[in-house]
Amino acid sequence: MSEHQRSQSGKHDVGDTGHSAVNRRAFLGVAGAAATTAMAGCSGMGGSGGDSTPTLRVTAWSGNYGERFEQAIKPIFESRFDAELEVNTGWNSLLAKIKSAPPDDPPFDVTVTCEPIYYNGRNAGLFEPLRYEENIPNIEGVYDYYKNVRPISHGAPADGAPLTILYRNSLDKPVKTWSDFTNGAVQNSAGVGVDSGFWIYPLLGAAVGTDAAPSAGELYTEQYHDELINTLEAWPITGWAASGTDIWQQFRNGIIDAAQWYFGQVYYDMENHEDISFSMPKANAGYMDNWAVVRGTDKRTLGEEFINMLLDPEVQSKWSEDHPLFFTSKEMSYAGDLGDYLPTTAEEAEQMALPRWEQVAPYSEKFSNKFKQLKTQG
Repeated sequence: MSEHQRSQSGKHDVGDTGHSAVNRRAFLGVAGAAATTAMAGCSGMGGSGGDSTPTLRVTAWSGNYGERFEQAIKPIFESRFDAELEVNTGWNSLLAKIKSAPPDDPPFDVTVTCEPIYYNGRNAGLFEPLRYEENIPNIEGVYDYYKNVRPISHGAPADGAPLTILYRNSLDKPVKTWSDFTNGAVQNSAGVGVDSGFWIYPLLGAAVGTDAAPSAGELYTEQYHDELINTLEAWPITGWAASGTDIWQQFRNGIIDAAQWYFGQVYYDMENHEDISFSMPKANAGYMDNWAVVRGTDKRTLGEEFINMLLDPEVQSKWSEDHPLFFTSKEMSYAGDLGDYLPTTAEEAEQMALPRWEQVAPYSEKFSNKFKQLKTQG
């Protein structure tokens, strides 16, 4: 068992997950072990042919997401296809890079997206429509909930992560729910750290904690906006983080005693932070990635086959060994004890509020300005 799969006993409260303490889905060891061997011999249809080996350029999120993505996915892709995988990382300039490149010479072929990047890129015509019937049959195995959160015309839902509460063990009480950010233990602490790059996710946590409308509906209904903003303003925010590294550093420096962050970036790292625990509220929110083929690429077919590979339940099972994300295929099985924390049924998936940008877009300027104001005040 790798260090990533070792038990995290004592670092979390299983009772808050809504799952049993025993992993209910056995990991497909055979499928996982075979992912980089039995898949060999398959060839992609998007290659250049001849003696030259095509390279598919893929952009993943920066930080440990990109590192773990390359570790898990690159060997599988290169064993399945007669092609190489070049993994680039970033997040804050994805669309700008595509817009500034010639329409027939994009800077990469496939990219990860979440809202609002997917929404804005789709509306600007920066992604190719996906040809599911021809090249992405694995979409049929994806939970309907994930397919219905946003239009999948230009991006297939493959992975994501629930929001996660981190807190210092020395607090008077454990921080178990998003509403606890407005309770005494957190209010009297050094403060809270939140994501500074994507305001939608702290707002989702605040919406779940406000509980004025079902499933973070406060974001999409103007009558609840004042109450939602009041909740966020009541969080004692003292740390603004652009990465998981920032969050850990703020804990070490005593800037924060609690934080909003993401399960996929912290769970396999918890053993390195003995004084920090985490909670996974049953009523929760998260982000989800839709993978898109960039407009003008000459590897459109190979890009679609790559996305189809990401939706393969065997690949997602293997991927979870390196990265504690939630995955979208009904048939995948999580490594280790991840199934105790991540949705494994349609009903559990539906309990996680994912951002619906079509509905929040009319109010995005209001919320963005509020975040700028909060950061300036901080």
